[in-house]
Amino acid sequence: MKIKEDITSRMKRAADKKRDQEELDCMAKVEEMLNKGVMVKDGAWSAREVDYLNKHLFLTSKPVVYLVNIGRDEYIKKQNKWLPKIAAYLKEKGSGPMIPYSAEFEAEVAAVDPNDKEK
Repeated sequence: MKIKEDITSRMKRAADKKRDQEELDCMAKVEEMLNKGVMVKDGAWSAREVDYLNKHLFLTSKPVVYLVNIGRDEYIKKQNKWLPKIAAYLKEKGSGPMIPYSAEFEAEVAAVDPNDKEK
């Protein structure tokens, strides 16, 4: 992990080796989590560790929102046979919220001329 190499080289010339060691330990914890397939956002972090994580802006530390594209008619009826299964899977995994939408329906709405709408 390049971050760990950078911290190690910085430790050789820095006066505050304790703080660098704490950051190195934090990055080792991050590496272990990522190797296990666990997102950084799902870890238990102290305030100091959060400061270290914020310096590196890990993609897996960001919140996740799942957009589920469904058909136009299913979106209008607000019924889709897959939505409950997807929601159950996401709940089981402890992931972020799910937002169903219909790209087809949105394209139709966007194509309507505002002057043609009934008042």
